[in-house]
Amino acid sequence: MRLTHSGEDGFVLYVPSEYGLHVYETLVKAGKDYGIRDAGYYALRELRIEKFYAYWGSDLTTHTTPLESGREFRVNFEKGEFIGRDALLTQRENGISKRFAQFFLNDFDYETDVWPWGGEPIYRNGKYCGTITSTGYAHTLERMTCLGFVTDTDSQGNKVLHKAMHEFILDKSAKYEIAIAGKKFPAEVNLYTKPTVYQNGEPVFIPAPKR
Repeated sequence: MRLTHSGEDGFVLYVPSEYGLHVYETLVKAGKDYGIRDAGYYALRELRIEKFYAYWGSDLTTHTTPLESGREFRVNFEKGEFIGRDALLTQRENGISKRFAQFFLNDFDYETDVWPWGGEPIYRNGKYCGTITSTGYAHTLERMTCLGFVTDTDSQGNKVLHKAMHEFILDKSAKYEIAIAGKKFPAEVNLYTKPTVYQNGEPVFIPAPKR
């Protein structure tokens, strides 16, 4: 299956378990002259972060919807009835109170500062607005990167719905900070994959609107 978990073009192979070692050895032998090497699973999980790829269990859970995670393009509302369709249509009509976002940390020294690991609080104009769900160093952009949800609440802590949540998040007057080990770092917020992170060939898909 032509599928990528890291953002670069790749494949997922489905083979009977008894042939796993044979397939692995064949691939290693065939790729020797091309510099093939093993990569750990955590490497794949980190590489996908600068591509803004969400990960099930960390970024996406049973408590998040396609609209909240910016994956509405994955839903075909015209195919007929399906479980959750009415709830999503209601959410699309009334708006959402949180949205999945990407953050690039400024003034962060990856050699001396404590690295984020997930669970760090997000601040918008000094007000707590969410939590980091995934982090990793963006090797292409050479910046520490975090993923998490930005939520809007009123003074009583009640969620505020937005039909255009992206406008609330990308408001030019909004200043974001991520608190890591008691120290706040200014952060640049982003809602769409940056085309510059794709180095090898044309990406199969970049979840960004055409302008």
